[in-house]
Amino acid sequence: MKHVLVLLLVLSTPSLLAAENRPFTFEYQELTYAGEIMQPQSAAKGMVVIIPGHGPTEFVEGDEYQELRAFLVAQQYSVAYWDKAGCGLSEGEYDHNQSIESSADEALAAIEAIQELDVTGADKLGFWSISRGGWIVPKISESFDGMRFWISISGTTAIENSRYMLEANLKAEKRTPEQIALLMSEWDDYQRILVRGGTLEDFNASTQNLMADAYYNGDNFQMTAEILANIQGFFGSGAFEFDDQTNQIVMYPDLESTLRRLSIPVIAILGRLDSQIDWQATGALYERAAQAGGMQLDTVYLDNCNHVMQTSVTGALYEDLPPDTPACAGYYDAMRTWLQGVGAGEAEAP
Repeated sequence: MKHVLVLLLVLSTPSLLAAENRPFTFEYQELTYAGEIMQPQSAAKGMVVIIPGHGPTEFVEGDEYQELRAFLVAQQYSVAYWDKAGCGLSEGEYDHNQSIESSADEALAAIEAIQELDVTGADKLGFWSISRGGWIVPKISESFDGMRFWISISGTTAIENSRYMLEANLKAEKRTPEQIALLMSEWDDYQRILVRGGTLEDFNASTQNLMADAYYNGDNFQMTAEILANIQGFFGSGAFEFDDQTNQIVMYPDLESTLRRLSIPVIAILGRLDSQIDWQATGALYERAAQAGGMQLDTVYLDNCNHVMQTSVTGALYEDLPPDTPACAGYYDAMRTWLQGVGAGEAEAP
């Protein structure tokens, strides 16, 4: 299917990068990964490790997240990042389906390598994550007890986001409530048949409007008995847990209990036009976890703000935004103010 998470925040402001870039490498699963550590001119007040979402990365050679990195350095924090396998100077092949557990283990290998270096700020190590990183950082916390703070951007709930993403983007595409209700009902049948079983005849009869929809199936994919059997076999392998109500994969079954165990400052920044993750459900999840556990939570909801913290009109997955689209109003201000509370500097946001 054409629906792919767009999780790249590529913002370029080269004049802001007044910092020392220090290359580093680490080994994970017999591959060498290449990264960098940006260090402020004076002693750092901590270190931020960047955990991106889905998609290839271009950190070392492509200057991905350049504006964010410069902002964090301006707050007197060192910033650590590396390219995924098969990206930049990292060995191997990029794996879009890398598991949450593997991504967390990769990050732990990077952290171990960083801690062996004499890097200013590494004694107070926190994380900045976006989208899928909302699963990876809690998974890291299960094995790493040195986490001091966490900036969670467009964070996740425990289940995958296909249903929410379809409904939110149908709304952004200006479908009528009646059209949305029909298509979502058929999507529920679609997902139920894939996960719980059913024949090709059942599938075709239950998804006529959905599979004919120009947004959902713009590539005119045609289900066959062989493909359906393969998908049902994959989902029925026992490797997955499914949500009883939506039949979506539960990506992190004990996410809420893991969040409850966090006893660190956390800021969750969510865009009200996010069409890729259920920002309201994520906000409620974090609030429940904070109330039941030790998380010191600040939650910020930003208007006119899409999944990757860009100012947006619709927030749609395929909204045509110019390359110089600014960050959402309040995004950098929220991080700057919050970081000052955990020991950051007084530098202005870009």
